[in-house]
Amino acid sequence: MTAEKFWIGWLKITLLIIIMVGIFLVILGNTVYADVLNKLLNRTFYSGNIPEKSVLLMRGWLFGVSGAIMTGWGTTMLYIVYHAFLKREKWSWRSIFYPLIIWYLLDSAVSAYYNAMFNVVINTVFFLQVMAPLLFLRNQFFSETKKKS
Repeated sequence: MTAEKFWIGWLKITLLIIIMVGIFLVILGNTVYADVLNKLLNRTFYSGNIPEKSVLLMRGWLFGVSGAIMTGWGTTMLYIVYHAFLKREKWSWRSIFYPLIIWYLLDSAVSAYYNAMFNVVINTVFFLQVMAPLLFLRNQFFSETKKKS
């Protein structure tokens, strides 16, 4: 297996995981199946107590919306990888790279501001899992020497 195939496979698997996590959040984000996440949220925002029913309902809605966005974003990136990325179209690399950086910085900054450091850790894991193959494959897209003007 070449390094290129490894990193493209890594990227595809990571994007499938993002899609599955998104679907999980839509369907089961505010249930006992997401107990670890819910306990982290309760500890961060409610001193470990279980919030009132209206807050739990809002949390379920937020999980649903966030999960839908994750699913859509992951599906879009996976589509790009399966089509334009494999053809080495430069725009495809950039269309994953720049939004990934913007998402990571904004999401992690908001999470850190609200002391939801568990989310910064989760963000960092996903960020590195997508960024690593992008950086290792970058030369496949941009190895051409620049022409002098």
